[in-house]
Amino acid sequence: MTENQIIFLILETIGSIFVILGYLIKYKEKIQLIAGVCKDDDHITDKKGFASLVGGNVLLTGIIFCVGAVGIYLFPNYKNLIEPVMLLSLLVTIILTYTGGKKYIER
Repeated sequence: MTENQIIFLILETIGSIFVILGYLIKYKEKIQLIAGVCKDDDHITDKKGFASLVGGNVLLTGIIFCVGAVGIYLFPNYKNLIEPVMLLSLLVTIILTYTGGKKYIER
């Protein structure tokens, strides 16, 4: 196996896990899958909105990872461009989830 095939398999696996988790959180409202929510479950003001925000962002992250993996597999010459874009999108998604999730949690 080449390096790009290994990267493809790893990113597709991670992306698939994120897509499944995002689906379960957003559409099935399984907020217990979100780290730390079981302890602060009573502090969440709108569980449906919180699940939609976090689940949607996790789902989006999984899709970005899957598309990035396919991009690296099909266009290995652009790997040095695709990987930073994926990491930047992950960072932006984390920041948006953190800042957007604050309105659903009362302290």
